[in-house]
Amino acid sequence: MRFRLSLLLYLSLLLLISQPAIAKLYKWVDDEGKTHYTDKLPPEQAQKSRSELNKEGIEINKVDRAKSPEEIAQEKELERLRKKQEKLIEKQKAEDRVLLRTFRSEDDIIMAMEGKLTAIDVMIGITKSNINQSKMQLADMQSRAANLERMGKKPSKKLVRDIANTRKQLKNNYASIISKEKDKERIKNKTDSDLKRFRELQKLNTKRPQEIERKVRKSQLDYVIPCSTAALCDTYWEKGKEYALKHATTKSEIMSESVIMTAAPRKDNEISITLSRIENDEDKEEHIFFDLQCKDSKKGKAFCNGEDVQKIKNGFKDYVLGGTKSPTNRQQ
Repeated sequence: MRFRLSLLLYLSLLLLISQPAIAKLYKWVDDEGKTHYTDKLPPEQAQKSRSELNKEGIEINKVDRAKSPEEIAQEKELERLRKKQEKLIEKQKAEDRVLLRTFRSEDDIIMAMEGKLTAIDVMIGITKSNINQSKMQLADMQSRAANLERMGKKPSKKLVRDIANTRKQLKNNYASIISKEKDKERIKNKTDSDLKRFRELQKLNTKRPQEIERKVRKSQLDYVIPCSTAALCDTYWEKGKEYALKHATTKSEIMSESVIMTAAPRKDNEISITLSRIENDEDKEEHIFFDLQCKDSKKGKAFCNGEDVQKIKNGFKDYVLGGTKSPTNRQQ
């Protein structure tokens, strides 16, 4: 029976081929799986797969079924991902070439990092020095304004403007310190990544990336508290204000909603504290920044590096976040 059916199909094919008017012959399979040979393609088969045969019955063209909108969308997405992957691969290869051309050893990578961090530390030091000078200038200007008011005179517009500008400059300087400290963190993270990749390319297994941390000085970010919400920031601000006023030994100069600052230290054993509420330009998240300063003198620096003052600096975060009690304030 099967032989007869095959023979019938074969004869039908020969018959169709022998007709000179036939331009094309289509081979297609219906929904039930049966194969058909026709000179015309049924409309319902237009979107389905088929083959075109020449007059000798040889397949000259094969047409796949039409793709659904979902399949077309998937193919486009796969193509997009492939291209993106190719770009990432090329980027990684280019970065690898630069890494191997730039550095000969792990020590070279670490030295490059230390050079960048030192340069940023110099800028932070200059900024802190400017902060100290601004504090002194602000104290003098506010003292002049207070004396004028006591005499029944009104401070000049220039003096009022200079006081406002100095306060703004102080806040900008503290924001600059936070930004530079974050730059240092990015440099350290990039160095960790470069060291790891360098070892992979060189097949080394020596120093760990974490070892570079020991060569880096304490970050000012250790005295910065990020606020996830405005309400939480309000809470941190009140705790920070309490802590700052408890430990500062110079008189208050500014008491606003975003800056609390005591006068610049004039004696070697004085502590000046500034608390700032700063909005980060990158993510618009607020930060509470605690800054403690001593007099810029040999004895003042030695005092600032002493155990008592270090306890005050290191205790800020714990106190504000509710971790520990405030260190006892040293009596000057």
